[in-house]
Amino acid sequence: MHVLLVDDDDDVQHILGHYLEQDGHSVTAARTGAAALAGVAAGGVDVAVLDLTLPDLDGLEVLRRIRSGPQADLPILLLTARGEEPDRLLGLGLGADDYVVKPFSPREICLRVGRLGLRHGSAEPHDRGSIVSWGRVSMIRAEHRVLVGDTEIQLTPREYDLLAIFLSRPRHVLSRAAIIQALWPDGYVSDHVVDVHLASLRRKLGDELQIESVRGVGFRLAGSEA
Repeated sequence: MHVLLVDDDDDVQHILGHYLEQDGHSVTAARTGAAALAGVAAGGVDVAVLDLTLPDLDGLEVLRRIRSGPQADLPILLLTARGEEPDRLLGLGLGADDYVVKPFSPREICLRVGRLGLRHGSAEPHDRGSIVSWGRVSMIRAEHRVLVGDTEIQLTPREYDLLAIFLSRPRHVLSRAAIIQALWPDGYVSDHVVDVHLASLRRKLGDELQIESVRGVGFRLAGSEA
């Protein structure tokens, strides 16, 4: 995979870049927000690792611009400082797929980058050609696309995976713990992360899909298939 590593810290670029390359990825370094946007616009990036603190554009602004551009579905992993929880949650609300808090383990980031790339890059063999529908919402697994009627909805990889879980078990109540286990099997996320991604998914699908809260238990996909 081609990883865009966005951080102005030379040590992060050197150490993390080395680990990513050892994992078989090609790495492009970007030390500013402007360079990050240019790298994404050039195409060919499979995953972006984005630090929130950059010398020119704020990392959240870089994220916002990527999500509103032609590469809106690019998987993005945020690098955040320990005291940046509000920004971290805002980043998830803007469409980041995952985050790691500094100081971090390069090995952990490599694992997370690999998972994001695999989820985004290809469907499982048994999914190829399959279409899952609920109401006017259709998920075309082989093309990694979601439609409402004939209109394509741009989801982040995490939002796509979250929707896939609900579509695979309609009307079943899913706890936050079950969702975390499915999407973040290492367990390094809080309940707030699930809530932020779920709120974003609900906002994008509007009234087309009813994901109900079951107080004290979790969430379920309600409504009718037809």
